[in-house]
Amino acid sequence: MADSFFLGISMTSKIKVDMSLCSHETVIEAEDVGDGTVKLKFESTCKDINHYAKLLMSVSTDDFCRIKGSRILEIAEESSLTPTCLVPAGVFNACWLETGMISRNLVKEKKTICLHFVE
Repeated sequence: MADSFFLGISMTSKIKVDMSLCSHETVIEAEDVGDGTVKLKFESTCKDINHYAKLLMSVSTDDFCRIKGSRILEIAEESSLTPTCLVPAGVFNACWLETGMISRNLVKEKKTICLHFVE
């Protein structure tokens, strides 16, 4: 897989999700098409995420601005993703970054968000 995080020059946003517990990596690419829709592309080592990707090729603003009724989460459930999978959270973040709801400057400064297991 590519670098741990990178912003595409081609007006897309890319996020890498490293699921070290299950030894899988996924790169999510989001592209704002300008009509309230964000196109998604996935590259993953996980067969369940590859199935998820086939079902979730684009999302609407409603999908990434709310939890209830979001296709991001509904399709995750349909695809049998575990509740601990961080890929759906990565989709939300990629969409927010791509649509300017998260600052690119802040992302460049912080580089990662993470979970720490404390006993």
